[in-house]
Amino acid sequence: MTFSNSVAETPPMARTNLHRATAATPCERGMPALRPNRVWLAVALALAGPYALAQPAQPEPQAQNTRQASDTMHTLDEVTVIGSAEEEKKIGISEGADQELIERRNASHMSDLIDQISGTSVNSLYARPEVSVGVQGIAGHGRVAQSLEGITQNFHAFTKDIGQTGSIFVDPQFLKSIDVTRGVNSSTGSLGSLGGAVDFKYLDLDDILLPDRSMGGMVRGSTGFSKYANGQKTSGSAFLASRTERWDFMLGASDSENDAYSVGSHFNEGDMLRYTHAKNFGFWLNDGAQQQSPSNCRYSGILGMSGGFQDGFHNCQFNKQQVQWLKQAAKSGALTGTEKEGDSQMLRVRHYFNDAYDQSLELFATTSHAKYQTDQEPEVWVPTDGGNAYWGKKIWSVGAELDNQVISLKYKGAFSDWVNPEVHFYHEKQEREQRWTGVPGSYGMGEPMHYFVENASNGLKISNASHFDAPQVGPLRLDTGLELRRTDKEVDSLTEDQWYQKHQQSLGYDYKELVWDPDSRNDTLALALALSTEDSGPWQASVGVGWQRVSMDVYSPMFESGNITKAGTLPTYGSLRNLYRSQGYSSSEARQMALAAASEYIKDFHIDDDSGDTRYISDNQKHNYNLKSANFGLQYTRPGSGLTTYASIGYGERAPTSNEMYINGVWMRQGFTANPDLEPEKNISLQLGANYQRAGWLAREDKIDVGVGFYRNHIRNYIGYGPIVRSGEPLNEQGGTQVANSYVANVNNLETVIRQGFELNLAYRQPLFYLRGNLTIPLRHDNKMCSWQSPSGQAYYRSTDTDDNTVYTPMGKGKRLCYSGWNWMETSLIEPIRGSLTAALTPYEGKLELGATTHFRGKQRAAYYYVDSVQSSGSAHPGNSSSAALPSDNGWIDAYLWPRVVKLDLFANYRFNEQLKVGLYLANLTDEMEATPTTLGYNFYPGRTLTGNLEYRF
Repeated sequence: MTFSNSVAETPPMARTNLHRATAATPCERGMPALRPNRVWLAVALALAGPYALAQPAQPEPQAQNTRQASDTMHTLDEVTVIGSAEEEKKIGISEGADQELIERRNASHMSDLIDQISGTSVNSLYARPEVSVGVQGIAGHGRVAQSLEGITQNFHAFTKDIGQTGSIFVDPQFLKSIDVTRGVNSSTGSLGSLGGAVDFKYLDLDDILLPDRSMGGMVRGSTGFSKYANGQKTSGSAFLASRTERWDFMLGASDSENDAYSVGSHFNEGDMLRYTHAKNFGFWLNDGAQQQSPSNCRYSGILGMSGGFQDGFHNCQFNKQQVQWLKQAAKSGALTGTEKEGDSQMLRVRHYFNDAYDQSLELFATTSHAKYQTDQEPEVWVPTDGGNAYWGKKIWSVGAELDNQVISLKYKGAFSDWVNPEVHFYHEKQEREQRWTGVPGSYGMGEPMHYFVENASNGLKISNASHFDAPQVGPLRLDTGLELRRTDKEVDSLTEDQWYQKHQQSLGYDYKELVWDPDSRNDTLALALALSTEDSGPWQASVGVGWQRVSMDVYSPMFESGNITKAGTLPTYGSLRNLYRSQGYSSSEARQMALAAASEYIKDFHIDDDSGDTRYISDNQKHNYNLKSANFGLQYTRPGSGLTTYASIGYGERAPTSNEMYINGVWMRQGFTANPDLEPEKNISLQLGANYQRAGWLAREDKIDVGVGFYRNHIRNYIGYGPIVRSGEPLNEQGGTQVANSYVANVNNLETVIRQGFELNLAYRQPLFYLRGNLTIPLRHDNKMCSWQSPSGQAYYRSTDTDDNTVYTPMGKGKRLCYSGWNWMETSLIEPIRGSLTAALTPYEGKLELGATTHFRGKQRAAYYYVDSVQSSGSAHPGNSSSAALPSDNGWIDAYLWPRVVKLDLFANYRFNEQLKVGLYLANLTDEMEATPTTLGYNFYPGRTLTGNLEYRF
């Protein structure tokens, strides 16, 4: 990248053309609350200056279209930063996905793109339209800041797989680029995250219009064909764009539909036998009449710390017959539950004032709808006649519908070196409806259930970029930012807990219906300040600080908590009666006195007089967090060498979400309970590396870019599932091994969670071919969960004395428990090595592109922390049912999840002219079977798939 020394270096008119990329006046859309005159007033008040009002129009040169023919080199374009706010200089790896990669892959699923970016992973099922991106081992619940056109979206709701939360909806047919930032960034949009930011950009006018055209459009289409269509139905998008001296207008629409796809059927049988987690698979013999579960278990019957129904560990593998059945099922046809359909629309309108201050106003709006299945639990059925096995036709899954909406209004101006403001009003909403039937083993087996969640936000962002010279330092840039945001979450649920309530009532118990996930509101105020060098010298530096105030209101929760208010001895009625009798009172007098005294003692020991040792809380809850962020980066480029070294360190904090704190009830016979005492997560992120870039490296017209980077995330208070004794709750001391009351809650990890590794990136180009590759090598660090028995510090041990009185002894925070969490498959994942390498020929001046991409994912494994003291004894000890040796006391054991996979894609593209381009993409040529096991199911990827695509601009 190159950076200008000041705004003055670029004339105002040139800056206008560089910025021509997107908005409609709000009044044209029937939005009187956002009429232009009110916008001008808000901007003027925010900036406290006279320059925000419209200035006399200036003539403008004809806009130039910047879209060029496909560039065969996958490197960062040279960018000149000319003063816009929130465009801070980045130090370190800036590898993402550019427009060429997106167009070539023509992906209908976001994971096909993100898997080709080093240091990233996709933490959601392949068929889901929304995506949760992991960066350098960090994922889920907003730990990574994800944004569309600069607008952060962080949809959170309960899921058994934490990494699938914190999602954002992006339509790949509209996508232009994916910008990935590693480490902590102190901009307002990244405050409240732990490290890493992903910004998705949609297409703009310059991507639609032909050169020297002021009006035009683009049509894109793709379809699967031949016997390898694999569910890829005809999908497409269409765009119209128009440009005048003062206005840009762009309208787009897309529609896609994918039938269920077939998974790959090729794999190494030996690897599948040894390295696959088969416990979640069901094989049904005699056309579904009899179930055969995998019984070849390296580890089986291991109990978890909380003692809950699902809180345990099994790692079983296939036998040879089951492997053959699996291959037959993969060849039998499509896997039900992988279908998806969706449509999206987008609008971009931009107005230029054409004045000396480069003022513009942009309206961006997009809306999307999708239907899909998620959380599949595949089954293989074996026929009675000895024929080939096939996929079960009634695979359990969750049917989902998702609606997404983003609207923003952005004002920009450039008045002087010191005043270059940007004001951004926005609204975003994501609404997800999930429906399913209760599975066998649950209290609501076969019953209809649902979980509807809506997250909606409204916000205002104000930022400014200032440019100045400092003695002995040179040109500097100062970025300031402020963001106000309100997010409302509304939930409508009918879950297993309601059916559990009916079950308890049928047994004569009074069981109150708990609120699974309560409504909530988050109000945030964020302030950010960043200073960076801006000259072209060998040394570059940046430093930033940020602060975010989060105020969370949780509405009408219903959760269970302890009811004991103090330590001491609570006499029983019997002991009191005997006491009064020993003092000479009659039997009748002793009974009456004992009843009255016992009632007073109970009131003295209990918070709620009408409850026993536990009580229900339904009052609104309020939490406040002050989150801090800071980062510093330094970069040195040796003059004339092309070698750049860099280092950066950052600190970020994340507040817990309402559903992390207040999820409460029964799911799959696992009891979940609230933990209002969660503390923010804290991360220190370190980035070190070197980049080498040189033109004319081996030949006059070639260019090479090579980069290697090391990352280390040091996370404290990481939130994960664990056992808990709730505030004011007593725990029986009898037995000595019980550590909780069979509940699981989100708790803070007392152990530091480490995510570390290396990223390597390569790009090489000559006129006739190019190479692009990336490799992520995580360094193993086994992360166990450790938590206090009672995070609140206000629980008690309960025992009885010789007179049968109840004795409550303060527990404080209790024991320091170490274990692997309920969803160990994710939180204890040993991240696999991942990489891809693309090579292509580009003859005929780059019009033809013939190439191949190899994808590699190493063995998937998880580390489980075994605790011997909570295991069953005697013949029920897990050592008797596990084929692999267990630790003699406590220690780590490895779970095999899925063997390594190598896939090969082939592609061909031809650009006839500026208007027409066609292409073919053959994914997974050798039909490899690839999957990611989830807590209770599998995320299968498609097998061999052939698609054709066309792009026509007019």
